[in-house]
Amino acid sequence: METLKIKHVLSLAAFIVVLLVGWYFWGPAGGKLTVLNEGNFSEFVQQFDGAANDERILLLLSPT
Repeated sequence: METLKIKHVLSLAAFIVVLLVGWYFWGPAGGKLTVLNEGNFSEFVQQFDGAANDERILLLLSPT
C-alpha cells in the first residue's frame, strides 16, 4: 500500500513538472521571462503601464 502511494506521488510530481515546463515554453510569456533589476526597471514600468488593458502577471520571488 505504501509503495502505491509513493508511486502516485511521484507520478503527480512528474505531471506537475511537465505542466510547468510546458507553461514556460508555450504559455502566455512564451519563454520570455525577464529578471528585474535596477538597469531595466524603467523599461519594465513603461511596458507594464502600457499594457493597462491587457492581462499582466508579475511573479516576485524572494530568497528569504
